[in-house]
Amino acid sequence: MKKMPAHIILLFISSLLVLSSHLLAQSIVLKGKVKFGGEPLEGVTVALENRTTVTDDNGIFSFFVSPGNYVITITYSGYKKIEQDILIDTINKNYFEFDLMPNDRMEEVVLLGSRSLNPKTNLTSTIPVDVFSTTRLAETGQISLTQMLNVSAPSFNASREVLNEPATLRGLDPDHVLILVNGVRYHNMAWLFAGNLGGQLGRGSAGNDLNSIPFPAVDKIEILRDGAAAQYGSDAIAGVINIRIKKNTGKTSIQLHTGQYYKGDGTKFSLGLNRGFVLNKSGFVNLSFSHRYQAPTYRGGEYRGTVYYDTTGATAQQKEILLALDAQKVADSGFNRKTVVDNAGSTKLISDGFLLNGGYSLRNHKEIFLVTSVNSRKLDRLNAYRFPKDKSRVNFILFPNGFQPHGKSNTVDIMVTAGIKSVTKKQWHWNYTSSYGVNWVDNHLTNANNASQTYILGANAPTSFYTGRDVYKQITNNINFTRRFSSPAVKLKSFNLGLGAEWRIENYHSKIGEEASWYNYDPAHYSQGGVGSGGPENAVNKSRNVIGTYVEVEPELSDHFLINIAGRYEYYSDFGGNMAAKFATRYKFSEHFLMRASVNNGFRAPSLQQRYFKSIQNSGTNSGGALTIITRGIFPNDDEVIRAIGIPLLTAEKTLNVSGGFALSLSNILMLTADAYWIQIKNRIVLSGMFDRKTGTTLDSILDMYPQFNAISRVSFFSNAINTRTKGIDIVMNAHCKAGEAKLQFNVGANFNSTHQYGEIRTSDKLSLNDENSNTILSTEEKTKIEKSQPNNKIILFMIYERAKTKVVISNTRFGKTTIAPLVTNPTKFIFESFSPKVLTDINFAYSFTTWITVTAGVNNLFNVYPDRLKNYENTSQGSWIYSPEASPFGFNGGYYFVNLNFNF
Repeated sequence: MKKMPAHIILLFISSLLVLSSHLLAQSIVLKGKVKFGGEPLEGVTVALENRTTVTDDNGIFSFFVSPGNYVITITYSGYKKIEQDILIDTINKNYFEFDLMPNDRMEEVVLLGSRSLNPKTNLTSTIPVDVFSTTRLAETGQISLTQMLNVSAPSFNASREVLNEPATLRGLDPDHVLILVNGVRYHNMAWLFAGNLGGQLGRGSAGNDLNSIPFPAVDKIEILRDGAAAQYGSDAIAGVINIRIKKNTGKTSIQLHTGQYYKGDGTKFSLGLNRGFVLNKSGFVNLSFSHRYQAPTYRGGEYRGTVYYDTTGATAQQKEILLALDAQKVADSGFNRKTVVDNAGSTKLISDGFLLNGGYSLRNHKEIFLVTSVNSRKLDRLNAYRFPKDKSRVNFILFPNGFQPHGKSNTVDIMVTAGIKSVTKKQWHWNYTSSYGVNWVDNHLTNANNASQTYILGANAPTSFYTGRDVYKQITNNINFTRRFSSPAVKLKSFNLGLGAEWRIENYHSKIGEEASWYNYDPAHYSQGGVGSGGPENAVNKSRNVIGTYVEVEPELSDHFLINIAGRYEYYSDFGGNMAAKFATRYKFSEHFLMRASVNNGFRAPSLQQRYFKSIQNSGTNSGGALTIITRGIFPNDDEVIRAIGIPLLTAEKTLNVSGGFALSLSNILMLTADAYWIQIKNRIVLSGMFDRKTGTTLDSILDMYPQFNAISRVSFFSNAINTRTKGIDIVMNAHCKAGEAKLQFNVGANFNSTHQYGEIRTSDKLSLNDENSNTILSTEEKTKIEKSQPNNKIILFMIYERAKTKVVISNTRFGKTTIAPLVTNPTKFIFESFSPKVLTDINFAYSFTTWITVTAGVNNLFNVYPDRLKNYENTSQGSWIYSPEASPFGFNGGYYFVNLNFNF
């Protein structure tokens, strides 16, 4: 065998060494994780020399590198930049972890408003987004999330209602606000504000309820103040509220609160617990529990009407005699006129909630996640008093002096959201989620009677009734894809593409109560049976499917110029499809000043409750021995009665939203944003007033053509009857500074807002267009609610002084002017009343005894401010009301003092 020359052998060995060295060098992987406070940060930019990447959902990044010394640079909006020398070799693990620290600027990273993988803050986004941490919200001294936001966000309004506290943005209705939990659509309440509980905020809206999410589970609240139907779908006309849930582990927090009003009533107590656990080093579970108790308050007046004798239709002389007889009988029976008012204050409430948030990392960069919550709220409210003068509605054997029913409602919310997310090899970020949400309201009435049972059961007649259940269910399935492209050839800094689809199933089910709650057992003697709930004709069970798809692109043309374009199409099985589009842009003149603007058209689909809600009541009159049954109430939009009148089927509201503003930051000490907006809503859905069937009217002649409608006396319905325009401006300024060892922080927020109805009020072609019909579709009372029942401005000044273990928080909230115009006995008479602006001052002192125990003592409404009293007797429900429940944005309970205990360990 011939020997190989030595130089060839040396060359071969050298080549192998070089090749193996090269292969070895290429096989070295630099890997790392970026986090803040133990939580991974997604979308962080990591630069290694001339190469750049971003962290994934778990905060992980990686590079293939050769051994050597490198400079790694890590940047993330709102956090201080890290620039560090690292050594890569073949011996060590080459794994690094980096903890980012927030910079001194008051910027918050926001996930709302864009699906881009490039992170943004509330100072760099194309649209205005407010971010409130739980610490900031807890400093308000309130115990419900809704009221925390009411004194924190100037564009946010909420009323203190019987069943819950519906929330609005920019002066629109509650159903113009889309609620998300971790970016997934949250279900609405089954309850429809139909005006049968008094002056409700957003009459005719299917309510939202932020308080059904346990507050200890909340990490942050993001409020997008712009139309976003093109991005998130129906309801996002005024904006979006996203509730971000806690993910922290290894920490336990306990919050205790107790307090009461200056008048010694309305005691409140709350307990909140939160604890997070690590699962096998690859996942987490975060658990939260909350309990709230609220005792009732009463701020009513003294009833001045008659109790035992009805003066309706009496002559002046007869009325004088009846008044004297009534006064004498009131005195003889010891009837207390001050105890007949219903809840003129706050309702008794017991609320318990539980939430679990979890996630687990699988192989191949996949992660599964789960959020589930259960919340129960029990309310006990006083209903309107039934006086003995109303003989057809009182069982005198049980209630010789009349009675005041107690409405007991049990509201339950259940949510389960599960999904999976990952990143493909081509850097497509994708996620799939499936969510189930349900709300039901069970209604009971105690201390009441079905008067038609008097002759049958007498003293043995029941006094407690189950009056029915309303249920709303929602199943939502989403799949989303997002990718960032970068190509120097087209001279774009970045190009983000997002697309996805949604399939939603909705169901609305209204169930009737027990028979005794609605049946008339003795029609010969009583015109109406039951206790006010509807019978079988009110039962509803309707469903629909919604299919939607969207695309969103966000090219960043340079460090200064950013554009966001979105389009969305949704198809509803019950009325058809809608298309929405949005264009938003931002231009940064410098790191301290930018301008932004957006224009979008949108839509809001009618809720199932608005399409199918029924509240039909049968009553009757006994004339000449002949009983005549009549029907009155709210008829569904597709009911044959409404079809006969010629009211069109409900369709979506159409919107146009234009906004523009600027953001300014100075020396990392002061931040100022101002955003003006103009919102037009066409075909706005309203609940009409009652159309009376009077002889000779157009309504009477139409219904006369249909024998099956002979019994109908009064008609009300939903319709796309009006157009409105809303305009305003939001201004937010944050500043902080240091004075020695003390820190000072100032937050000023203001919203100036106005809404006006414009154009003709649309009615049926079959109804003559006259003042009577148009005013019934949208009465002066309802028009005033839409335009003036919410404050025309709200200004909030929030100040924090902190030094060592002591913190002092002072807040002033100015609620602007509101107006009401209730309808009184004369159908054409409305009495306007306006209520002047008021300023509420809150103050609290906190002291941290250790790093894990903090005690806070404070007062809300320090100066015991009440809204203006009602001036016109006609608006006081015969003296029972002192304050208007229709336009009191902060209630009328007066000053409140409290103590908080916080444990964190």
